[in-house]
Amino acid sequence: MKAILTIFVLCLLSLHIEGKWSPDFDESRNEYRNYRDAANEVSTRRPNYNIVDPPDHTKLIPMARYVLHNTDWASIATISTLPAIQGFPFSNIKSIVDGSLANSTGVPYFYMSPLDFTARDLSRNSRATVLVSLEQTDYCIKEKIDAEDPRCTRLILTGKMKKVREGTPEYIFSKAALFERHPAMANFPVDHNWFIAKLKIAQIAMIDWFGGAKYIPVKDYLAYNYTGTEMIQRYNELYRKTDS
Repeated sequence: MKAILTIFVLCLLSLHIEGKWSPDFDESRNEYRNYRDAANEVSTRRPNYNIVDPPDHTKLIPMARYVLHNTDWASIATISTLPAIQGFPFSNIKSIVDGSLANSTGVPYFYMSPLDFTARDLSRNSRATVLVSLEQTDYCIKEKIDAEDPRCTRLILTGKMKKVREGTPEYIFSKAALFERHPAMANFPVDHNWFIAKLKIAQIAMIDWFGGAKYIPVKDYLAYNYTGTEMIQRYNELYRKTDS
């Protein structure tokens, strides 16, 4: 009986130690520690901190810029090069920024490896569609709105993807923005030949209320001055919580 009890205690202790030292996720900092194993995944786990509510649905351009800037990842659709489904649409998840926390540009930037599905597709056909949603914040859950409800805004950007030339001011800015929002990227394996890509937007469609999609002129969308103070507020709150 004493031997059985001893084995039981040792098993519990083993589970406790294994859970405490798991390399996948650091609960205290809300981020991955084993970045190399997560190289093809969204690079951080973001807690659902409340941020400033989105603008009124009638303000199309402010809403569009809000949704893009306040999401950490996007669904990106390409034309597949996989032999079994060549020519079919193919969707993948990618971490995303549209600028630094304080400086939104409205342009989606991505950190990609040629080894990934999406980059392989884009090397053959640069056309892509990027989708982000308010569902990725806590707003729709808080308002008890389903992800498919048109009031849970969806922003759909379509265009051609192009590489950002290394060493240019845009490259330096976009890489700093990506690493600021997704610090795990700094530890991605260097032999994956990472590069930065951006979407040159040709069409902007948005569903943010009843009555069907609205289409926003690209020029007006990019010209809108949006500073993204919600993101700064959210990250300040995150760091205050982790430091306390």
